[in-house]
Amino acid sequence: QTPFYAYDRALLRARTAELRAALPREVKLHYAMKANPMPALVGFMATLVDGVDVASAGELKVALDAGAAPAEISFAGPGKRDAELRQAVAAGVLVNLESRREIRPLAQASQELGLPARVAVRVNPDFELKGSGMKMGGGPKPFGVDAEAVPAVLREIADAGLAFEGFHLFAGSQNLKAEAICEAQRLSYALAVRLAGEAPSGVRTLNLGGGLGIPYFNGERRLNLSLIGENLTDIALHTARDMPGAALVLELG
Repeated sequence: QTPFYAYDRALLRARTAELRAALPREVKLHYAMKANPMPALVGFMATLVDGVDVASAGELKVALDAGAAPAEISFAGPGKRDAELRQAVAAGVLVNLESRREIRPLAQASQELGLPARVAVRVNPDFELKGSGMKMGGGPKPFGVDAEAVPAVLREIADAGLAFEGFHLFAGSQNLKAEAICEAQRLSYALAVRLAGEAPSGVRTLNLGGGLGIPYFNGERRLNLSLIGENLTDIALHTARDMPGAALVLELG
């Protein structure tokens, strides 16, 4: 029947291996399930990557059923319902806070379930990823907490007794300009270091998003992964000094 989609496991394995070979070993790879939530594909990808990023309770169920470790599942996305936040706490996954509104239901769920509510703050950066297909920073956006409002949110997280773990910064998507991606990663890292000084505890994870583009159209060239790898190697060295013990995460579709 139509439509019909075929997925090549060998190609998926090869592309993941190619990416890992270009990146420093300190970087964790997460599969962003929104790119393709087909359960069989998610189950296969879960064996190749370090974690899974979900954007709904339905995706969370698929990730758990696929065998992804709850400790390495992150839940991002604006407009999370209270019931979804409760499911995230019950499952023990990391919630990327998109707004202050999520703090109260997370604290309530944590108290009622007797489980820690693991949270990271998704930051809407004060810059944008140049040349990206979808810009997620540099002005008002539906994603994340504006950078200047993050210190106040961190204080509310501490007051609510939530288990703070780190930051999520995603400046844009579908970018084929390695230099622009590297610049955004450096700016994201610098912003995270500044915000870490306001955090209620040490940073355990720093999610730098993705943005690595795919050449879909004639005339487009594949992204230069070697430049991305060199840049992240430098960032990893600084992370070991500035935020010891923090894991660097790339979240890719």
